Amino acid sequence: MTYSIATISLVIIFAVLSIGRIVRALTRKRFLFDSYLSYSWLFFLSLIVSELISFSIGIWILALVSFWAIREYLSLIDIRLQDRLAIFGAYLSIPFMYYFIQIEWYGMFIVSIPVYAFLAIPLLVALGGKKTEGTVFSIGSIDFGLFLFVFCIGHIGYLSLYSSWMAALLIVNVLVCDVAICMVHRKFTKVWVRLIASYFLPVPFIVAISLALSGWTEIPAGHSVILSLMIPLLVIMGHQAGSYIKADLGIKEDLLIPGRGQILDNLQSLLYAAPVMFHYIRYFLR
Repeated sequence: MTYSIATISLVIIFAVLSIGRIVRALTRKRFLFDSYLSYSWLFFLSLIVSELISFSIGIWILALVSFWAIREYLSLIDIRLQDRLAIFGAYLSIPFMYYFIQIEWYGMFIVSIPVYAFLAIPLLVALGGKKTEGTVFSIGSIDFGLFLFVFCIGHIGYLSLYSSWMAALLIVNVLVCDVAICMVHRKFTKVWVRLIASYFLPVPFIVAISLALSGWTEIPAGHSVILSLMIPLLVIMGHQAGSYIKADLGIKEDLLIPGRGQILDNLQSLLYAAPVMFHYIRYFLR
């Protein structure tokens, strides 16, 4: 069995990330961008399994990421005990949506969370108990978590259904933006300087990467440049919204660990970038 250069390149990237994780485990030292690399490893694991084994298996690795994200989110909000039925419904929404990605049913994928899950959660909250105080908060919080950490992240799965390298390009470009934002925030203190530098610093690298990979992603050069100019802005928007969400949940930047905000922190960069890039490609190229 022979593999294309594109597939071999995916394997090489995954191998490099895997070596980084092994070195980190052996040395027990925390790298500067350690957690970002860890979740990038998970995304590439999903892509590698999809390419080499089966998309039907690879997509469920991404479903696990959504499960871990919403579980962390729900553990951080002040949810009522009587809402456990709605929480179960939220978890059940994950295989509900990812199954539609697996069978390539776009129509049901796009309405699975924003229509059916959003309608089911209020009913499950109402059926969960007699106490009415806090009902609106519970419904809004659970639906909000489903939208961000299941529906938005699910767009990466559907993007990988179009092309593994389209999804890989998104993940790599977002990682470049995350690294740039971390560097900028360490160097500058003024907000407006941070925003400008966070946008313009990664743009040349993202444009170069997108153009270099356009043959594998099958995204024309013009659209590659447009997406390269959009992604840094979308990542900044994700960071801005995510910082307010984390602050409200009591997540501290210096105490990020899995289960206490690290997953939400690492996924915030994709919350805007993933759905916008997917719908851009679907509208203009598919």
